[in-house]
Amino acid sequence: MKFLLPAMLSLSLLLPARHLHAQNNHFTFGLHAGFNLSNAIEEVSYIIADKKSKPGFQVGLLTNYHFSKSLYLQSGLSLTTKGTRHEGAEVWIGSTNPPVTYYETTTRQTYLQVPLKVGYQLHLNAQSALFVHAGPYAAYGIGGKEIIKSRTVSSSENIPHEKITAETFGDRTTATNGFTRWDYGLSFGLGTSYRKLSLAVAYEPGLANIGENKDSDASLDRTYKNRNLSLTVGYNF
Repeated sequence: MKFLLPAMLSLSLLLPARHLHAQNNHFTFGLHAGFNLSNAIEEVSYIIADKKSKPGFQVGLLTNYHFSKSLYLQSGLSLTTKGTRHEGAEVWIGSTNPPVTYYETTTRQTYLQVPLKVGYQLHLNAQSALFVHAGPYAAYGIGGKEIIKSRTVSSSENIPHEKITAETFGDRTTATNGFTRWDYGLSFGLGTSYRKLSLAVAYEPGLANIGENKDSDASLDRTYKNRNLSLTVGYNF
């Protein structure tokens, strides 16, 4: 319910934006879509692995309230995907030629996200401008999977490959799943616009530890904070 209030507020600004624009040119609205490259600040008490960025996407609606020709307030509602990838290897102990298990973990997160950013645009001429914007965001996880794949190489026996799939969000019972659904952080971006089109780059450092372990078992301690870099194209009505 807490997430519904900002989402409904953003939608209430978006839906009547065309009508308001006809009466008051302070309001504009538009669409945006683009590419995400996400990762995380992550620490797990007993796991060390190489992290790799995970590609994703975002699409959504934006609305701007213009205080002046240059200064504006931006909000909206986006569907965005985040996550990370890990690759590593573990050597079995107890033999002269021990087996080696290679594994890959992919964390996929899908969010509904609401930003609230202050922006400033520098008009180059009547049709083009440069802009910067910054502010907080709140997001709610609506789905996702965590997939663990492993294969073991052994000279003495044939060990089958394994694949484990778990829900990304939910109760935290292991060190590999159960992230909390709520996320929040900051967003910083810059870009350029030409007529009704825009191109923007943004960076979002998450501030919430969505991987915090609620169990008393200290061996499962985990810190996980989202990081996301995006490139988006927008169209303003």
